[in-house]
Amino acid sequence: MGDMLRADVEALRVMAAAVRVEAETIAGIDPVDVLAKVGRAMPNSAIGAAVAGVGEPLRFAFAGMAERLVELAEVSEHGARGYAEIDAAFEGRLDSYLQGRP
Repeated sequence: MGDMLRADVEALRVMAAAVRVEAETIAGIDPVDVLAKVGRAMPNSAIGAAVAGVGEPLRFAFAGMAERLVELAEVSEHGARGYAEIDAAFEGRLDSYLQGRP
């Protein structure tokens, strides 16, 4: 019956799981320490000065990206559940009609 909706429910679930893993990876990135090391290594340079203030905004950006990916995973999982439920309902209704039950 899944072909009626042309939705690959399992592919949606697999994608949601993969996106979740990527979100966790991105959420685990902490650029502050790395950038601080760069700043200390180049204290009198333009690069050293530039990296001094970019750590927290970059951490915030990574956290936002991870949150959006989690939301995408949740929507994908919700969609997969919805397709599966609708598919089951269609199949049940079609079986009823084919067996002559209203």
